[in-house]
Amino acid sequence: MELDRKSFLVGATAALLTPSQVAFARERPISQLPKSKLRRFAWTVDDGVSNAAVRHYLDLVENHDIHLTFFVTSCYPSWRRNKSQIQDLLEQGKLQLANHTVSHRDLTTSSDAIVRSQLKGCHNFLLDTFGVDARPYFRPTYGYWTKHLIKLAAELGYTVPVMWYGTLGDGYGRSQHETLNLANKWVVNGRIVIDHANVPKTSNELLRITEIIQKRGLKSVTLREAFGKNFS
Repeated sequence: MELDRKSFLVGATAALLTPSQVAFARERPISQLPKSKLRRFAWTVDDGVSNAAVRHYLDLVENHDIHLTFFVTSCYPSWRRNKSQIQDLLEQGKLQLANHTVSHRDLTTSSDAIVRSQLKGCHNFLLDTFGVDARPYFRPTYGYWTKHLIKLAAELGYTVPVMWYGTLGDGYGRSQHETLNLANKWVVNGRIVIDHANVPKTSNELLRITEIIQKRGLKSVTLREAFGKNFS
């Protein structure tokens, strides 16, 4: 019998809070995709401070052959404000949501209780709002991590810490020329590239980045598409 959504959410949350066992955890974060015959890279977008920035990325995904992974910082209202479009793109398989904590605290200087609260809070937000279980993917805030942090996250089912191998910048005071130079440098086969939804990129900037992707014969993929649903 198919579980109804309420039962699924209750079960998934309970599994997070009282794990029966800790799944295999990677000792170090990943920053590249596994080898493949398909030329591909992962475009990952963090945070969500700006509602307009989130919407621009969603419009890009909706209107072009682009797949993104959002690392959601759940305290920002942009995620709820764009809920309908996000839900549609999730159902189309063009979007993935992953865990980037509740409020972007430095987890390496936080107590174990705060680390758990930050990861659980974002996890539950994604479950309650979008019906998404984001495990096993999380991104340590600021790119800071320790073996202890990886262990704590693994106890909650977040066994795959994700870093990056190249950046498109965060938009603060960055010119279009600089952004495109970064895209030319880092949008390469096999890379995980980080971006931020904190200051809106112009439509022209985003379109120019898609042109770079097309000219290089690359496919943008979500992490789940690259590693598989049950990656651990």
